Amino acid sequence: MARWFKWAMGLTLALSLLTAPFSNSLPTNAQTKSIDPIFEISIAQLHLRLMPQEEPEVETEDLPPQQRVEQVNCKVEKCIALTFDDGPSEHTLGILKSLHKQGAKATFFAIGLQLRLHPEIAREVVLQGHELGGHSYSHRKLQFLSKEELVNDFNYVAKLLELATDTRPSIFRPPYGEYDDDVLEVAKLPMVLWSVDPKDWLTKDPDETYQRVIAAAHPGAIVVMHDNLGSTRHALPRILKTLKKQGYKFVTVSELLGPLASGKIYKAGPDGKQ
Repeated sequence: MARWFKWAMGLTLALSLLTAPFSNSLPTNAQTKSIDPIFEISIAQLHLRLMPQEEPEVETEDLPPQQRVEQVNCKVEKCIALTFDDGPSEHTLGILKSLHKQGAKATFFAIGLQLRLHPEIAREVVLQGHELGGHSYSHRKLQFLSKEELVNDFNYVAKLLELATDTRPSIFRPPYGEYDDDVLEVAKLPMVLWSVDPKDWLTKDPDETYQRVIAAAHPGAIVVMHDNLGSTRHALPRILKTLKKQGYKFVTVSELLGPLASGKIYKAGPDGKQ
């Protein structure tokens, strides 16, 4: 009887934790103390896995072959850095194909939970010559975490990136672009924000995303978009074609900015007006 009672109570607790609502605020004590067995993190940090996902529209095969990376001098050329947050996802593959077709390079900022789900896509991002940085483990607001939680978060993402790509992150972007001094201190990496935000996550409209990017684009711009959205994947071919006609060269953040300093914040590159 005692064994049955303990089993029932354990099952009830587990179900209540997994179905509890999550938000961007701090999790409950119960959610924080309940540990995921793989990476020894709180169940609260697994909320992205429980969120509804868009239906995949791209197969995970037939990726384009790797192209040679073109060397561009952004102090002379008209450069722009397209960046993509919140992947890797099935839509990342379509984005890779569009970039390849135009000979463009980009920078991706990956979430740890998505790296666990799609390590092969993260690997393909790097193989295609793009840049891959960290974007936190589960997209929580980092300024609300303790230093210990921050250290764990950055370590988890670094470990997952290394397992997927054999490289550790050299740049990072905080969720929502929000941070404090502790985040900068613990990260010990250059922090990349942006100068152009089409808010593709809000409109989820390919035409709106396209129009906003084209209207706001400028030499040295860092554009933030999201590779977990089908709408962004569909907007990208037109964005690339139009900007290419305007004379832009598509480069990674590191190519745009040159040597980066740990603890420094970057929003745009040469002639980026910021």
